[in-house]
Amino acid sequence: MEFCPALSVPETIPARLGMILRGVLEVLGGWRLEVVQLRLVHRRFSLAFAGIARLLARHRAGRLRPVSGGRSARPVTADDDPNSAMGCVAGRGPALPRRFGWLVRAGGYQAAGFGSQLQAVLTEPEMVALLTECPQAVRLLRPLCRALAIELDWVKGAARGSAERVVRPRVTRVRVKPEPFRIPLPRGVISAARRAGFGKRC
Repeated sequence: MEFCPALSVPETIPARLGMILRGVLEVLGGWRLEVVQLRLVHRRFSLAFAGIARLLARHRAGRLRPVSGGRSARPVTADDDPNSAMGCVAGRGPALPRRFGWLVRAGGYQAAGFGSQLQAVLTEPEMVALLTECPQAVRLLRPLCRALAIELDWVKGAARGSAERVVRPRVTRVRVKPEPFRIPLPRGVISAARRAGFGKRC
């Protein structure tokens, strides 16, 4: 009796991502999505997982470029950012919703299951190291993780790598109401007007 051979350590994470991708593509047509949204979701999953596989290979080979000033040394291209590749920017074509967990509402328990599988992959030590050292990987996965309601700090935007977001207090400005403009009248003008009967009610 032959058993399925175990995956080697370098192929574990890409293989698991590939299984999630194949599972999503098989059931995607049954989710409550429009035709345009189906294409965008398909492309987003494909580009994101392909980009993560490339970045993970570079990370294992030690060929990731260092990050300076919180940004990647290499500019993000369409292959790295699925949002720009799919025209998901406002005013540049159809865009997917941005609400947290919107894809779970559309796909139900199936989408929630894929989200749990993806979260299990993202909590692997190698993936945690990649996400900490490579902002490109975070940009690739954050839209998917938000769509699948994955509860992680960097998905919610609470933290990016090791840098914490500083919340500045809002300064409230108090507006001073200007005094009404008055024209000074010569002395005795008001008394003369009262004697003449001006200003009396009819």
